[in-house]
This record gives sequence, C-alpha cells and structure tokens, in this order.
Amino acid sequence: MLKKNSIVKFVLLVIIAVLGVLLCVCPFNVPGSSDRYNGFVAAINKGIDINGGVSALYSATASGSLSDLENNIDDSLSKIRSLLKLEGYSEVNVTRQGSDKVRIEVSDDAYDTSYNWTYLENGKEIEITIDQVSDTVTDARVYLSSQDIKSAYISYGYDSNNNGRYEINLELTKNGQSRLKNMKNDADEAAKSNAYVYLGGLAADNLLSTLTIDDIDENIVIVSSHADYSSTSAENMQELIYTIVAGSLGYDMTLMETSIISPVLGQNTALYLTIVSILIAVLSLLFIIIRYRHLGLLGCLSIIFGLVLFAFFMQAIPFITLNIATMFGCVVAFAIMLISNIIIFEKVRSEYAIGKKIHLSFKGGLKKALWPILDSHFILLIAGLMIWIFAPSVLKGFAIATVIGVLLSAFCSLVLTRYFMHLYLPINSTNAAKLSLYRDKSVRELSSEEVEILPEESAAEFSVEGGANNE
Repeated sequence: MLKKNSIVKFVLLVIIAVLGVLLCVCPFNVPGSSDRYNGFVAAINKGIDINGGVSALYSATASGSLSDLENNIDDSLSKIRSLLKLEGYSEVNVTRQGSDKVRIEVSDDAYDTSYNWTYLENGKEIEITIDQVSDTVTDARVYLSSQDIKSAYISYGYDSNNNGRYEINLELTKNGQSRLKNMKNDADEAAKSNAYVYLGGLAADNLLSTLTIDDIDENIVIVSSHADYSSTSAENMQELIYTIVAGSLGYDMTLMETSIISPVLGQNTALYLTIVSILIAVLSLLFIIIRYRHLGLLGCLSIIFGLVLFAFFMQAIPFITLNIATMFGCVVAFAIMLISNIIIFEKVRSEYAIGKKIHLSFKGGLKKALWPILDSHFILLIAGLMIWIFAPSVLKGFAIATVIGVLLSAFCSLVLTRYFMHLYLPINSTNAAKLSLYRDKSVRELSSEEVEILPEESAAEFSVEGGANNE
C-alpha cells in the first residue's frame, strides 16, 4: 500500500511539473476571452540589449548660464526616468550628453514609442492657487508650481456622480509638501474650500481643474481635467502628463532625432538565448540522471519545480528586467540548484559506501549536506544583496536573479528533494544499483545498532514511511 501511494504521488507530481513547464513556455488563447496567455518566460520584461528599443536625442534651452542649464538637466533626469517607468517601459536610460542635450533610451517591449516623443516638447508650467483668476483677480498667489512636482502619473478614479474617469496624480517634493500645508492653512483662515489648477499661465482659459482642498492628500495632488476625458481618451491624459512633467524640468526640450536600437547580440537574441538555455538545462539534467539514476530523477523533478517557480517570480516582480547581466544571474541560479542536489547525492553515496543501508544513507547524506548547502547559499545571498545595494543599475538584474535563485535553490534542495527521497523509499529501499550506490565488497553492511554508535551519527531515527521495514 505504501509503495502504491508513493507511485500515485509521484505521477501527480510529474503531471504538475509538466503543466508548470507548459505554463512557462507555451502561449495559448484564453478560452471564452479575446486575451492571449504568452507564458511566464515571454512575460518577463526584456531590456534594450535583449529586445532592442528606441533612442531619442533632445536639445535643451533655457535662460541663464550654461552651468545652470547643466545643473537643471542633471536634476531633472530622475523625473523623466520616473515618468517613462510609470508609462510601462521595462528599461529606461536617461543621460545628459554634452552641456545641453538629453538622450532617452527605452525598451520597445510594452508600448508604441512612435507618438509620445514630441510630447516632451510641449511643456507647460502648472500653478495651483486658492484664488480663481478672472477679469478682476489677476494677481492670485501661487502656492504650488511645476518645481514642486516630483513625478506625475495616471490613475483611474470616480467623480461625485460615481462616473469613472482618468485622473492625474502629482507627487510633490518635500518643499512642495511644505507649501501645500501653507496653502491649506491660508485657505482655512480665508474660509476658502477650493483650489484652482492652471496649466500654461494664470489665465481663466487655462484652468485645468478645481479641487476641494479637504480632499487633497499630504503629498499627492489628484487632478481631473475639466475636459471630457472618457475611458477612450487615455492618450489625451498621457499627453497631458508629458506636458506637465516637461513644464517642471526648468528648460525647454526640442526633439533632434530618434533612432532604433538593435539588440546587442543581434536580431532574435531572446530566441537564441532561450534555445541555448534549454540545451544547457537538458544536458545538465541528463548528466545527473546518468550519474545518479533514480536519485538523479528525483533531483530533476526538484530542479524543474524550482525553475518553474523562478520563471514565475521573474515575470511577477515588476522591477525585474531581463538583460545580459540578468541572464548571468539566471545561470548562477540554475547552477546553484544543480550543485545543491549533487552535494546531497554525493553525501548519500559516501554514506552508503561505509556500509549503511539505503534509508540510513539517505538520512546521513541529507544531514551532512545541510551545512555545506546553507553555507554556500548564505554567501551567495549576501553577495547578491551587496551587488543589489551598491553596484550600478546595469548589474542589479544579476543581483536580483541570484537572490531569487539562491532562495529557491535552498527550498528545492532542502525541502523538495528531501520530500522526494522520503517518498521514494517505499518504492525501493533495497536495490542500491538503481540509485547508483556502490560499496566495496570488503565493506560489511552495518546493522542499525552499529550505525547508532558511530560518533558522527545521532541516535534520532530517520522517519520515513516503511523505509526500515523494506530493508
């Protein structure tokens, strides 16, 4: 009965593993929907060096000295980068070239990049006051301006009539948050309940939105345009976002040129890397199957579960971008999964070689492999975290992939492989050849009593269903 139960469980595990692999690599149309599922691997954000992208070069102009312009450009790079990241581009590079030029490079895997480049040329300054501008009120005090905006992004909200609409979230700088508090205090003293948002100058025709002051958050101002932007007008709101952010840069931008960035390793880079990765994985798994036979099969099942989970987390974590550095991290992740299982199997073989029975060899091998595995994983984990924290952004993908791989490797080797070995013993606990376990003919098989008095062994019993009985 124990043997039959173990076989049934292994069949179910293999089916789950196969389904996991299919979910990783096989696209299909979702039944009853127009949506298409592309698989975990295809859903991973791909960087410029893997998937290519688009580059745009802008000329920057502003009143004042050239050094002031350089400082303004340097201060604004993070603002442009945040805007494009929020637009959905998986990789964004924004740099100053020379004294008065800005180059933007984005991956071409999420959005059409052909229409939004000119938006940054149409920057307009935003101003927020508690006095509505009219023919009689022309000198309204400006409490918040474009310089107080840290970033801007689109959200979806509801008006007072519960109708859905797109909204613009303006995240304020620390100085902007302080000025917002002053505006609220002055509005309270003047018994005014509304704030007025103007885009492109303090004029009645430039009124963008009227806000209820009590509804304004401490660090985010939510703006909904007076224009009728329905759910089909997301592009209008996107243009408005670009206009607001461009107006907060402190200089004017003029598009000089755009160009296509080819993948670093040539066209179809992602396809070639996928093929090579699959070949390496298959050959590695074949190696441990040939060397360890049934133990190798157990290790393969554990590694496959680990790779499926690895692909899932790589596509589920939004800030992960697959580039050349991340690919090396993926290789490290696979290698540590493979090596962890090899350590366990070699320890089992050495335990069997000194005369222990199979189930006791499993116990001793797992016990002796524990600390070598934990030590190596801890070192790699610390190294990955250090790279993540201190290395330049181009290497962060390597660090993230390594950290995820190390954590999954520890789980697969110390939990899954251990469970699979526990599950295997009722199927075979006598035929050592099937497990590629051998000992010299001169080595006598030790009894349980003799094993218990070995100095390196503990007296605790290896709790495996039917393991000892099958001997």
